[in-house]
Amino acid sequence: MCVDFTDLNKACLKDFYPLPKIERLVDSSAGYTMMSFLNAFSGYHQIRMVEQDEKHTSFITDHGTFYYRVMSFGLKNAGATYKRMIDTVFRGQKGRYMEAYVDDLLIKSQSGVDHLEDLREILETYRVHNIRLNQSKSIFGAAYRKFLGHMVSGRLGANKTTAVEDSS
Repeated sequence: MCVDFTDLNKACLKDFYPLPKIERLVDSSAGYTMMSFLNAFSGYHQIRMVEQDEKHTSFITDHGTFYYRVMSFGLKNAGATYKRMIDTVFRGQKGRYMEAYVDDLLIKSQSGVDHLEDLREILETYRVHNIRLNQSKSIFGAAYRKFLGHMVSGRLGANKTTAVEDSS
């Protein structure tokens, strides 16, 4: 279902909750040789709308009038709301061994043992807050992978991560 929220978005104040700088997130992976890349499943759709705001997302079909009970893509402040939720849920982990950009998460560790413990804590946080992961887009225990358009890798021996912008 595709709904045009142009008029609703014009009536809403902009939420200026900041997104992090991609370069900072990529650079923060330096020195980590074990990484997992997680992706939330239909991220915005996991956030319930405030009940009194649901009626503002109404749309008409041949079968009646409906409205969204969860946040829909296309709402002006969906990105900021989702980012605020991720920052709140993972406040104890962000910056330590986890970085997040909207629904993309990078878990970074120095060793396999540390990585298993870090993943256990992250996945428990997902479970407690009932956030679902997209299994087909999540990679666990990788030495390198594309993250936010950049290739990040932990170089063996040098124990240094390099970030190369992907031109494709």
